[in-house]
Amino acid sequence: MIDALIEEVSKRTEGGLCVELPDGRAIGNGTCRVRIKDSKAVRNILRNPEMGFGEAYMKGDIEINGDLERFLIACVSYLKEKESDKSFRNSLIRNILKVLGFLKFVEGKEVRKHYDLGNDFYSLWLDSSMTYSCAFFSSKDQSLEEAQAEKRSIIYEKLQLTDGDKLLDIGCGWGSIILEVPKLYNIQTVGITLSKNQYEYIKSKIEREGLQDKVRVYLMHYEDLPSLGEKFNKVVSVGMFEHVGKGRHRTFFKVVDRIMDDGGLFLLHTIGKVLPETQSQWIRKYIFPGGYIPALTEILQATKGLGFNLIDIDNWRLHYYRTLKEWRKRFYQHREKVIQKYGEEFFRMWELYLTSSAVSFLTASNHLFQLLFSKGVVNDYPIMKRYFLPAYEVLK
Repeated sequence: MIDALIEEVSKRTEGGLCVELPDGRAIGNGTCRVRIKDSKAVRNILRNPEMGFGEAYMKGDIEINGDLERFLIACVSYLKEKESDKSFRNSLIRNILKVLGFLKFVEGKEVRKHYDLGNDFYSLWLDSSMTYSCAFFSSKDQSLEEAQAEKRSIIYEKLQLTDGDKLLDIGCGWGSIILEVPKLYNIQTVGITLSKNQYEYIKSKIEREGLQDKVRVYLMHYEDLPSLGEKFNKVVSVGMFEHVGKGRHRTFFKVVDRIMDDGGLFLLHTIGKVLPETQSQWIRKYIFPGGYIPALTEILQATKGLGFNLIDIDNWRLHYYRTLKEWRKRFYQHREKVIQKYGEEFFRMWELYLTSSAVSFLTASNHLFQLLFSKGVVNDYPIMKRYFLPAYEVLK
């Protein structure tokens, strides 16, 4: 059975595959060489290819002498053909917690598990603005810092920011948007996050940069936004919607509807699927507990009857591939620091996460959508005219 599995993956691997098994056998003669050290790993891979491989790679029970990205592209191609058509269903325990009203607490813990690893960790491989979301690359020579700045600039233009606006950032990360906007416009900004590390980081920057009269940040769940007693005419959410969870998207949009002014604009920047698909078990267990990548159909269905009007959709799939490649390059440069502080298994886990995520965008398993909504019908929004960038300018 393992022979057949290796043969199928080898067919999809550029240059072919050679796998050395724990008993000394070598299957295949390709240029990408994989060594499996533990027979238990073989059994786990046969039982559940994604989880079995992911856990074995983390633990060092699998070594790859070759291009990890190239190997994962082949694996994704194989799994996409074999995966079930049934979409992910909520676990019983999450449904019970939802009914009892405890899900906000669980979501807070899940978010903090990922983002509270430490600002020092993320600063090793993110750009200087600490932006942990897809950048926009308009040329192959653009730096990550420049591409993240261009992404923010595009967001500001889509939101038609102007002096006197009041901007809310739901899931503001380390504050790159709420800290930058008041320097460019006469605008009051408010951000919310569930990460204590992010909250303290932003508070410190607000004081250091003298922005106390222009910027506020709250350690807050999005469901509690109405408690502020405020309304906003511009709202943005970048890279947070993936944490909302299956079946919770309409709740999110209801909250946004409550705190938005009529005629206001809302930009949602999120990883997504075109149609509902099975979620990655390994990612959910080790990287984003509780995370759920929404389908475009689920997002649009969640807005039904709430008065949101869709203005525009962009798909930045290849830009996220390039972003992840840049993050991974920086991550590798700090290999020794990461291993010294967190251990070899942690390094391999994040190496696999960054590489497999890049592959998911390259193979169109995942997409990056920017959706622009107005609250109510807005007929004076400028007509957009797009221009085309050659793919090589993005892929580098």
